[in-house]
Amino acid sequence: MRSACLLALMAAVAPVACTRPGDDRAARDLEIGTARAPGVAVAITDGLAHVRALSPAAGGSGGGAIELWAQAPILDLTLDLDDAAAGTWTITVGNALADLALTAATPSGAAPVTELGGPRPTVRTWTLDLPAGRTSIRIAPPDAADLAPWRFVVMGDIQDALPHVHEVFARIDAEPGARFVISTGDIVHRGREDEYELFEQQLTTLDLPFYSTIGNHELWGDVDGWYRRFGRATVHFDFRAVAFSLVDSASAGIDPAIDALLDGWLAEHAAGLHIFATHYPPLDPIGVRMGSFASRREGQALLGRLAAAGVDLTLYGHLHTYIAFDNAGIPAHVSGGGGAEPMRFDGIDRHFLVVDVDPTASRVTAVRVVRVD
Repeated sequence: MRSACLLALMAAVAPVACTRPGDDRAARDLEIGTARAPGVAVAITDGLAHVRALSPAAGGSGGGAIELWAQAPILDLTLDLDDAAAGTWTITVGNALADLALTAATPSGAAPVTELGGPRPTVRTWTLDLPAGRTSIRIAPPDAADLAPWRFVVMGDIQDALPHVHEVFARIDAEPGARFVISTGDIVHRGREDEYELFEQQLTTLDLPFYSTIGNHELWGDVDGWYRRFGRATVHFDFRAVAFSLVDSASAGIDPAIDALLDGWLAEHAAGLHIFATHYPPLDPIGVRMGSFASRREGQALLGRLAAAGVDLTLYGHLHTYIAFDNAGIPAHVSGGGGAEPMRFDGIDRHFLVVDVDPTASRVTAVRVVRVD
């Protein structure tokens, strides 16, 4: 009887023990970027935007509206319409670059597009008249292929400082020439719906798009709140000859399915400028706050892969301070200055990083700390 009970207990526990902490998120990532409604289907290349709403016009009159939340500066998508859905469509992109332009190629040629602007710099809206069939749409800024030097901002770990993060955003907006913000996660504290709502309200004070992976604090609540609003937890995109991989390590490691994607990105950009960002440092740079992957072996293996592929810069959060160091010979920066409770006694409070890149030289030319407090 005792043996039978033990076997039953082992059978009950085994599926849980074998579950990978991040496999549900890896699977959900692959669902982002597609949507269907009567007469219409949307597919966004590489899932780089979340379809927040897809609404054909009522009564079968044709046309409709699409609302997207961008997780990258350039979006490519297809729109498949049947005869009843052909007509005037409105496309709105949130978390957008202020200078985005939309072009559309339909089965009968280029579609006429009317730009409607938006209520603030990070919201862009267009209307276009579309026939039945497949339309290929590109949404990109005019400098998408510019190889001149440019810059972006890095921040992480806002958490319970959400009510005051607009002060950080105001200082970011004052930074000349920055194109967008990269975040390493922990934008909320408890993963609650009201926190996500407040974060979106605060984003209305920021004139730049905010592209982010997730951190462990997003997992304290229902991570569905993230997916319903923002899209993938892991995103990869190219902009102005620089590759960005924002990778989900919220469970203190990287899921094997995401690792497989990362291997492809590393191989693709081995000869170019590649920037890797994730929440946890693979190995704790100072050894005082459990600031690393749960598995030291996994962290070492990841750094070996990044170094072998010639990654140019690694960016981390989780530690509420600023630390510059090298890992596996790659320049590394921890920047957890979004406002979460700072480390004691180090004198580093709210801050962000400004990163300058030179695509022609294929190098990061500067990483500068900007203190808000």
